[in-house]
Formats: sequence, C-alpha cells, structure tokens
Amino acid sequence: MCLSRVQMSRSFALVLLTAIVFVFTGTPVLADRTGDDRCELGVALALSGDTAKAESVFVSLLSGDQAGARALTNLGNLYLMKGELDVALAFYDMAFKGDPNDPGILLNRAVALMLMGEKDPAKEQAKAGIDMAGGLKAASAMLGLRWIDKAQESSKGADKVHVSKEEIGALLEEALLSVPADSAATDTTTAAPREKKKLTWRSAGARAEEGTQVGQLLYWKR
Repeated sequence: MCLSRVQMSRSFALVLLTAIVFVFTGTPVLADRTGDDRCELGVALALSGDTAKAESVFVSLLSGDQAGARALTNLGNLYLMKGELDVALAFYDMAFKGDPNDPGILLNRAVALMLMGEKDPAKEQAKAGIDMAGGLKAASAMLGLRWIDKAQESSKGADKVHVSKEEIGALLEEALLSVPADSAATDTTTAAPREKKKLTWRSAGARAEEGTQVGQLLYWKR
C-alpha cells in the first residue's frame, strides 16, 4: 500500500497547520503540563483509540531537537496505526535525523516496512535496531513484546492495521541471523532454541481476531 505524493503532502500539511494553530492559540488543557506529561498523555490517548487528540498533543511537542524527535516518532506511530505507512516512514525518517542514537525508531521503521511487504528493507532496519539496542532481548522489550498478554490481544476501532506479536518476533529473529556473531553472542535470549513460526510478508490490512493491536507493539518515544 502506497500513498501518492499528493496524499502525503496533504497529510503533512494537516499536521503543520495543526502545529501553527497550536502556536498561535495554545491549548488550555496542555498549557499547565510539562513536556513529559504531555507525551504520556498523548501515548495514553493513542493506545485508548483517540488518535485525533493524541495527534494534537504530539504536535504541541514539536520544538527542540529531542522533543521534536519524540513528537515525530509518535506521530509516525499514529499514521502507522491509521494505515498511512508511507507517511509514517517519513515521520520516522525525520525523527531519526533528530535522534540518530535511538534504536526504537529503527524498529518502528522495520514494522512499517514489514506491513508494506518490504522484506529485505524490514530485516535491514530490524538488524540495525537490534544491534543498536544491544541484542534481541532489549529490542523486543522496546517493542512491548514482553508485556502484551492475552487480555490485550483484541483490536480497537481506531486501528486500520493489525499485526501479531509472533510476526514481529519472527521479524526480529530473522534479522538477528544477519547480525554479526559477536553481537548475537551477548544476547541470552538466543540460548534456548525454539520452533519459529514462518513469517508471512504482506501488505497492511485487517487481521483476524487473534491479531494484536499494532499500537501496543510499537516503540513510543518518551
């Protein structure tokens, strides 16, 4: 699934317009909150399905290098959840330029590319993210693979894209095979071999009921 240049331009224009409106009018509810508080509020809103309010919160954080990278990463997540994968990747690109030492951004890019059916680029980004994070265990934790449980494995109406934690885990494991041996050796999660599910590469689309809400499996920059 790819957006046309016109569609991408409209999406960016909407975000920029929202930012301009915020600068000149402000938002009373956010005015008394610190940047960290606003970020947590935005993440909570996004994961509860209120992506419109979450977007307004993240736009309010578009200032400063680190704050900008944080806002851009999380805006990318919102667009990924809505199925606008090209726009999500563009936000991740800008975020990584602002904070090139954050492996979570690379892992988010890997998820987006996987959903687009781009196998090799997805594995390349996952490999880089795993290496930068310090191993598979750390990378998996950044994507929330350890805290998702059965009670949370239900989709929400705000999501246009669904993906299972098994699929993302398989992506990371496949990518790990191309990580240099000395890097992989430091990761204790590879000590016990287990049967791997075959990873099916596909374009974004609705998943079956067992699909996990994709927002819970992304890295939210705080």
